[in-house]
Amino acid sequence: MFKCCPSMQTKRVGSSVAAQSAVRQTARLEHKKSTTKFNDNNNVRRLKYSTKVNTTNKRTMDPIIFFTVLTVLYGVLYFFDRFFKSCMHYPYDAFLRNTGLNVNFMSLHWHSNASTFNRMLIRWGSAAGNSCTRSFLVKCFNVGVLLSFLLLPIGIILLIITIFNGSDGGTAAAAEATATAAGATTVATATVQLEILLPGVNLPLQEIGYYVATLVLCTLLHEIGHALAAVLEDVPVTGFGFKVYFCLPLAYTELSHDHLNSLRWFRKLRILCAGIWNNFVFACVCYLFITTLGIIMSPFYQYNEHVIVTELTAKSPLRGDRGLQVQNVITQLNACPISNEDSWLSCLQQAQQQRLGYCISSDFIRLNDESIDIAHHNAEGRLQCCDERNPNVSCFEYIEDATVDAPAEIPQHVCLPMRRTLEDSSGYCRAGTCAQGYCLRPMLRNTTSILVFKRQSLDQQPLPPVMYVGQPRDVLRSVRVSAFVPRYKHISSAWPDALSLLLRYNVVFSIGLALINAIPCFGFDGAHITSTVIHSFLVGRVEEHAKRDLISLIITSVGSLLFGLALLKVAWLSLLRPLL
Repeated sequence: MFKCCPSMQTKRVGSSVAAQSAVRQTARLEHKKSTTKFNDNNNVRRLKYSTKVNTTNKRTMDPIIFFTVLTVLYGVLYFFDRFFKSCMHYPYDAFLRNTGLNVNFMSLHWHSNASTFNRMLIRWGSAAGNSCTRSFLVKCFNVGVLLSFLLLPIGIILLIITIFNGSDGGTAAAAEATATAAGATTVATATVQLEILLPGVNLPLQEIGYYVATLVLCTLLHEIGHALAAVLEDVPVTGFGFKVYFCLPLAYTELSHDHLNSLRWFRKLRILCAGIWNNFVFACVCYLFITTLGIIMSPFYQYNEHVIVTELTAKSPLRGDRGLQVQNVITQLNACPISNEDSWLSCLQQAQQQRLGYCISSDFIRLNDESIDIAHHNAEGRLQCCDERNPNVSCFEYIEDATVDAPAEIPQHVCLPMRRTLEDSSGYCRAGTCAQGYCLRPMLRNTTSILVFKRQSLDQQPLPPVMYVGQPRDVLRSVRVSAFVPRYKHISSAWPDALSLLLRYNVVFSIGLALINAIPCFGFDGAHITSTVIHSFLVGRVEEHAKRDLISLIITSVGSLLFGLALLKVAWLSLLRPLL
């Protein structure tokens, strides 16, 4: 926001609140976040992808550690501030005045009189004069005014949905995890939600660099919008600064109160809405870069052709000499080709939902069958035709070919070595039809699947396939992949992935800032926009200035109440209740 005079200071929340009203689908930051959703017609089988160990103690300790470390840092800064003010009063005060810093209890404040910045803006504005650049910027800020009025009802509706929506985010997430673990199928609905984003709470601590960089960039662009629009209207910029209350950053721009109030209402609205416009344009630019990142990086990376393994967690079941390796390029999972991260997720879903059979020759079956004399059902109710003490063999069921009337030449159930059987198979089968051999399907538990990863090296040399018998969600949890496959060995897939993640952060936070500042709420641009509109359009009907102020106060109070209630609900669901 901005402040017009020392007695009337209006600030804008720039961090966690910046993302609170971002329109986020349940698949936000599609492939990088804690939950991955798979769509299968109208049903979705949700397979969890977590970067942390999914235990209650772990989820509880992360925010506690984050807030504890932050509190200790503030305590140390406050202690040294009091110490230097008592022991080195004059030199320390001179340092604070020169730098514009101010340390308070659990808060930091930096302020600049903007003399250099203001002179630069004035020089640029004067150089623009009546040129096409000035005309273009004025037209852009005119569109920004219309955009702000368009975002106002969207923000209000979003707040109302958040407050009165009966869905429970925390309980739903926990139930989703339980249902996924049990192999259940859940129905997904595209929901718009409001969420407080804090590193260590619902954002990974290792992404705090993206978080801070996004906050600084988004708030800086917002303030530049106010300052630039003010210079175009010949309103001096007298200062700007940042405040941080615990983990909540605030930013403001200081404008001349007299010059601002002397403008006509629409010219004043250009200045008030310029920050919203800048955030919206920046979000659009970032989204454009996201959609074209594959083309931009094409000289150095192959994009959406295959996926490359970028990381294996320490406890990944696919680690080992015969498992996946970092820099392996995965081309196929079972019979499902993999071209990008979406197909990677889709193939894992298909592996969990579909039970494929394998075409095995009769000679291999006859030579390797180790069926026991008396087949029986184990404790799980599955037919067991193998010696349970031998972990290398598995019971296979013969799937009859409905198009063939001749009787089968092999028994209904056979016991074969798992790895050798898959290596000897001539292909996959679903309905019992095989060009050669017989269709055999392994009898596994409902949550267990056979995954065969076909892979190659960066120089496109084929590598031996990796076979894994387990749950696909374990693969999601422990294997990180990227759709950016380097063309050269000395470059890393981490670079475009990091850029993509930063762009996604900026889209979410920029849209959040634009929506929040359009709402008539104390401390945001929307409060000043509401006051300007009320005093401009009701001046003929309500002659007394005090009554117009009262109307503006009532509208802003209602917006603030809605915003406060939404914040309380989101804070309870996202932050407080998980800690209890």
